[in-house]
Amino acid sequence: SCGQASVAALDFTELVCIMEGLDAKQKEMLQDYQTVVDSSDIDQSIQILKDCKWNLENAINTAFEMKHRGASRPTPMNTESSAPASTGPTQRRTASNSGSPGGSGSGLVSNNGADSPSTSRSLPGAPEEWVPQNTLLTSGLSFLGPIAHRVLPHWASESQNIAPRAFVQQLKRQYPDLPNFYEGTYHEANRAARTQGRSLFLYIHSPQHEDTEEFLSRTLSNEAVRDTLNGNFVCWTGTVTQTETYRLASHLRVESYPCVAVKNPHREASRIPVPLHEGLIPAEQMVNWLHEVKVKYDADIAEAKRRNTEVKQSSQLREMQDMEYLQALEMDRQREEEERRKKELAAVEEMEAVRRKEEAEKKRIEEEKAREEEKKKKLEKRKVLAPEPPAGPGVTLVVIRLPDGQQIKRRFKETTTFQTLFDLIDTYELKTLDGDDIEKWVVLSRYPKKKWDDPSMTLKDARLGRQAMFFVQEEI
Repeated sequence: SCGQASVAALDFTELVCIMEGLDAKQKEMLQDYQTVVDSSDIDQSIQILKDCKWNLENAINTAFEMKHRGASRPTPMNTESSAPASTGPTQRRTASNSGSPGGSGSGLVSNNGADSPSTSRSLPGAPEEWVPQNTLLTSGLSFLGPIAHRVLPHWASESQNIAPRAFVQQLKRQYPDLPNFYEGTYHEANRAARTQGRSLFLYIHSPQHEDTEEFLSRTLSNEAVRDTLNGNFVCWTGTVTQTETYRLASHLRVESYPCVAVKNPHREASRIPVPLHEGLIPAEQMVNWLHEVKVKYDADIAEAKRRNTEVKQSSQLREMQDMEYLQALEMDRQREEEERRKKELAAVEEMEAVRRKEEAEKKRIEEEKAREEEKKKKLEKRKVLAPEPPAGPGVTLVVIRLPDGQQIKRRFKETTTFQTLFDLIDTYELKTLDGDDIEKWVVLSRYPKKKWDDPSMTLKDARLGRQAMFFVQEEI
């Protein structure tokens, strides 16, 4: 199969076949493994990693154990069984002094082949892919190279991949006079520095380095250094056993410890060199260096503040303009809504007016029809009245004055009842002097002063004589 051939016998197609069988994490682990154990046999390297279930620490320890025994076939190692029962400070320091970024010391080999003494330098701030150095192992469990923190056994480091907040609190308990380090991730600290308009001070901690304790207790715990950092910088620290800090160390290409750097938070992707200092540095020199870096960055930060202010003001102006535009749109919408409502109301009122007019016309027609019917009835009543008798004995001349001033003169026999008079009055349209219709009325006389309301009484019974006069009034 394509996973069993040795690298010497592999052609390009078989090599591609092997590599395509690995995911990105496995390819990265394979590169780290070959760098550490100095192996060019891809097939054997993959086989060892597979036997160790892709545990990089176990695979590396297995490879060195195999080299030590001269074995040709790897034996998978167990991390717990490979750890010694106890490790003293001397043993841990020996392991750390030989590595980088986990603990770079006298054994570190720099890019030009010379030892890396304590030095202050500037390196490009842009991330670059790490290029493995030609490093050597000092023991089966401690070795050189920027991936040391990934493969150190759990008993070879004091901090491991500890959470940022817990690490800062642990460091402050051990060194209470340290500056106020931001308790969060590097990216959170960078955002905080950008928000506060300050430079970001970085301390990359190597717990196993022989100079770490002296740097923390004498330099970073110095009052002048602490005051300078607290008053002018946002401070952040991380240990190289953390994944995030390891990546940052690779980003800065750290070669020696202790290591501090100052970063302009407004130039995240800039290629302007990042001021970086590696190795021990006296407190007074640290303060001077910090002031020099601050002066260098102040102009950039001020310019960034100015730009941020302009951007903020521009954003506020746009928001204000957008708000005014939205308010104008809302006013237009309300105006259109009001006009639409008025039109609808006018249409409703117009329809209501038409309806009222139609109803009034209908009512008028009905009333006119009713009046006509009433007239017909009254005429019919007049027709049924007995013929007017000639003057003579037993005949009374009756004069009836209506409310509007009209008079009715007619002769009636003495035997005629008042009901006949009432029927005669009812054949006329009774109106007031103002022209209003009279619905209810009464018949009165002045001599004698009396109200006549008995329809069965005859003129003879009333003893009115040969002539009688009555008045019709509206009944109130």
